[in-house]
Amino acid sequence: MLTRASLTATDLARVLEQSTDCVKLLDVNGNLIWMNANGLCAMEIDSFTQVAGMQWAALWPDALQADIDNALRAARTGETARFRGACPTAKNDPRWWEVSITQVCDDGGRPIGFLSISRDVTQAENDREALRVMIGEMRHRLRNSYTIVCSLLRRFSGNDPRLGEFVADMEQRIMALARAQSLFDDDTTAADLRELIEVLVTPFCGAAEDCFTLDIPPGLALDRRTADAVALVVGELCVNSAKYGAVSTGGRISLHWRGEPGEVRLEWVEHPALPAPLATPDARGQGLRLIGRIVKACAGTFDMHWRKDGVTATMFLPLPS
Repeated sequence: MLTRASLTATDLARVLEQSTDCVKLLDVNGNLIWMNANGLCAMEIDSFTQVAGMQWAALWPDALQADIDNALRAARTGETARFRGACPTAKNDPRWWEVSITQVCDDGGRPIGFLSISRDVTQAENDREALRVMIGEMRHRLRNSYTIVCSLLRRFSGNDPRLGEFVADMEQRIMALARAQSLFDDDTTAADLRELIEVLVTPFCGAAEDCFTLDIPPGLALDRRTADAVALVVGELCVNSAKYGAVSTGGRISLHWRGEPGEVRLEWVEHPALPAPLATPDARGQGLRLIGRIVKACAGTFDMHWRKDGVTATMFLPLPS
């Protein structure tokens, strides 16, 4: 029976050998000195002698050389460095890898090499790409739907001057929603927080241009995941206000930036013209449940406080490091 007390170097070597990941040992100069059997299989290398003594970096495409240099540099300082990238196998089959590299030291703490572990994440990356394609197609169809709705509004309004102003106003709102949907077209595009919120609230301004006050400085960059969460929360609050609050009854809404570096902390303060509160503390519709789920998935928090004269909502989201 294997126990901690009975563990030997041979046992540990066997564990590395049987790992389903591609495990490699490098010398201090980054040359390959060992690779486990499953790693050779994953990389479609028939024999380790084909790559023994080669620079580990030489196995990777030119596009990833900077990532590899940074990873080795970080590992030399004692960090566990990670990166993700595409690298074909020895037989040129496409693969995606999630890589970690750690410095190995002897009993005296002197560096003697590196441990590199590469996990095949090709299926996960293919699934992500399929999802990106599907979302892109949905956005394209949604933009077309917005355009069709605007065309129908113009067509059925005819030359009726009573409807012309209404149609023009609704067309502006609908196209603003379309711009919000397509403001950031891919996962790598950084989103400016103020620009995002301006696009989200514009469809709800209408004639009351001073309904919204934005106390948000420009230049606050968000990753796509955080931007999507912010868009969902602010969009839902706007819809609720259009149904029950300041957007429908007249009043004031102010959005305040309360964050610190590395986080998003937004405060929505609403003062409807009517004295009735927007909702009761027990109100938990589908929109609020969805907000709770997406904010929790981003390791954040969302809180709503109903006042006698309106509502205050606070959202916190940590930004990825």
